[in-house]
Amino acid sequence: MLSDFKFPKELNLLFLSILLSAIAVGINLVTFPTILNLHGVDSAKIGFAFTADVFGGILISFFLSKIVARFGIIKTIKIATFGYAAIIATIFYYRSYFLWLGLALAMGALWFSQMIIRQSWINILIDNKRRGIALGIFSMLLSFGIAIGPLVVKFSGAKNYLSFLISAALSLASFFCLKLIEQKGKIIVSSERIGLKEFFKNNPRIFLARFFLDFQTYILLTLTVIFGIKIGLSSEAAGLLITAYMASGFFDVWVGFALKKMKPYQLINVGFIGCLWCFILIIFFHKYYQFLLVSYFVFGLSIACIYVTVFKVVNDDYAKEKLVAANATFQMIGSIGSLLGSLFGGIMFQNFEALGFPISIVLSCITYLTFLVIYDKKYR
Repeated sequence: MLSDFKFPKELNLLFLSILLSAIAVGINLVTFPTILNLHGVDSAKIGFAFTADVFGGILISFFLSKIVARFGIIKTIKIATFGYAAIIATIFYYRSYFLWLGLALAMGALWFSQMIIRQSWINILIDNKRRGIALGIFSMLLSFGIAIGPLVVKFSGAKNYLSFLISAALSLASFFCLKLIEQKGKIIVSSERIGLKEFFKNNPRIFLARFFLDFQTYILLTLTVIFGIKIGLSSEAAGLLITAYMASGFFDVWVGFALKKMKPYQLINVGFIGCLWCFILIIFFHKYYQFLLVSYFVFGLSIACIYVTVFKVVNDDYAKEKLVAANATFQMIGSIGSLLGSLFGGIMFQNFEALGFPISIVLSCITYLTFLVIYDKKYR
């Protein structure tokens, strides 16, 4: 079992790069809304500003494979990282809300480019037998890094320029890790983009699994605090529910090991069934805070089963030279799911008050599982 964690130097440096970049994001999640709030931007506009980076990711996905094919992996990451760090270092000096939106859009595109290339690079370097474990580590490091970010801000201060400098420095450091393996980045990348329709035709189950994965996780991240307040919790207690959910990210590696024993589609189904039952029970037992904490943690474990597995299947489905294009389209599917999930969850919350939140997640799971039954019946 320990031998499964022995990766070549190139892969370990990629993991370190991901961790440093994730810490920077964790810092930004605290400092960015703080600065907006200091300049009198209301909460609705702050929320909208944070969807701009999602749109940036969607936009760049149309061009990313062509960009990487032309400039190469290292040069593309260099441009994306230096641009991202430069925006972090200057966005502290707030000038106008619309300028902030433009910068957030650019940051989304640059962050999207970095992570898609890193993820594709991991799958190019790793053998198929340990791909699930490597992706589990990738996911765990993202969660761990984002969790560390707010702790850094506790010492550097959310309103201080020092936090922005630290975030920018970490982003640059994440690139210089990759400079040490630059020769391994000289890989042929296809310039052809993989469209949504083509992706769906190739594997509709994975297409919809990714869509509903982000659909329900963004509902959870967007509405948990409001849900908690509505059922009588304090903001701090409601925030701990998200902590319980994020804590499960440290078990993503377990999913990688489970993939060596179970078929991928079985594990995805287990994940969606787990998500479904967690929120069915929350509908009836949401008054018990300890139960909510456990449910959020189990929900996170169920999400891990889906998240790690769908990424493994995608990277198994496509040839190495097409991985950047495949992962770009795959991320776009998730981005669309997250936007529609936030919208649907908000509508359900408005119409059914607090219970609209768990009901919306239950409906998303039922929709995926219903498709699965129809799909199996049709094609088997």
